[in-house]
Amino acid sequence: MKKTRFMMIFLSASMVILFAGCQVEKQPQKIGALDASSQAIIEEGSPAPQETRYDVGDIISIDDTILVVLGWDQPPGGDLNPPDEGKKYLVVDLILANQGQRSFTSSPIFQMTLKAPTGQKYNLNNKANLASGSNVPNGEINPGELVRGKVGFHVPEEMTGFTFVYEANLLGQGEVSVGLGSVPIAMEPPEDLNLLPSLDIYQIGDPINIADLQIQVLGVSFPAETDFIKPKQGYQFAAVDVQIENQGSNVQEITSVVQMYLKDDTGEKYTFHLGAQSLLDTGLPDDELQPGEKVRGEIGFQVPESAQDLVFVFDAELFGFGKVFISLQE
Repeated sequence: MKKTRFMMIFLSASMVILFAGCQVEKQPQKIGALDASSQAIIEEGSPAPQETRYDVGDIISIDDTILVVLGWDQPPGGDLNPPDEGKKYLVVDLILANQGQRSFTSSPIFQMTLKAPTGQKYNLNNKANLASGSNVPNGEINPGELVRGKVGFHVPEEMTGFTFVYEANLLGQGEVSVGLGSVPIAMEPPEDLNLLPSLDIYQIGDPINIADLQIQVLGVSFPAETDFIKPKQGYQFAAVDVQIENQGSNVQEITSVVQMYLKDDTGEKYTFHLGAQSLLDTGLPDDELQPGEKVRGEIGFQVPESAQDLVFVFDAELFGFGKVFISLQE
């Protein structure tokens, strides 16, 4: 019995080693760069020779992923969320895009680090992420989808010359290093990365079936601020009217705060906003839907006044069913 057990352990270990040995490390390639007008200039012909360190604004392809670091800054954090004494927040603004045929998951906490000139590595920091004022670019990324977000780190105050490091996947098959330089920099996102395949975008009023659910966006409005509830400067409130019907034979749980958000044309994500929601007379479209039951409600957001091509996203990836993208242009 012990011999059989030992052989099973040996065979399992051998399979793991064999699988690891068969992995082919993916090499990053620079396929273009952003110019001053934010146009994505894609190089013709063969990709540029392999580089070990890239620059802010370089358009980098690795396997099915495109990575563009747009810049970085050092947000103060404010009185309620200051960095520790002798430290600062450093926040990297980046874009990830899926140029493949299958979805993949972005996991910044495991895939993104910051490296100091001394070689010291720094992991993502929740306080720095909060100070960034933006969402982290995490979650499932569909073929043709572009996601923008910021990742924050908590680093020594006087240190500069950091390198942003992105692991292409959790198996360590390929790494991208982007030098950030010594001075904060910001570049406009590309107007078009010419991603193929392209996303399927539905329209307001379209009934869309996903798994056993039928989703329908019935309208979008922009609630006026009050003396007590105002969006932050340069932003406005938005509310999306959503109806969901369970057409299957099993109970379905709908949680709008987790499953619903907005995106603009740069891939920036905007999640549920409590202030916007408090201005609405109707409730959230949340429910435990019995077979044949439907729910309708509104969910509030805060978005930049300059945001273009807003898209409502219903994310059922949590349950393995994919995403639905609905344009809010009426």
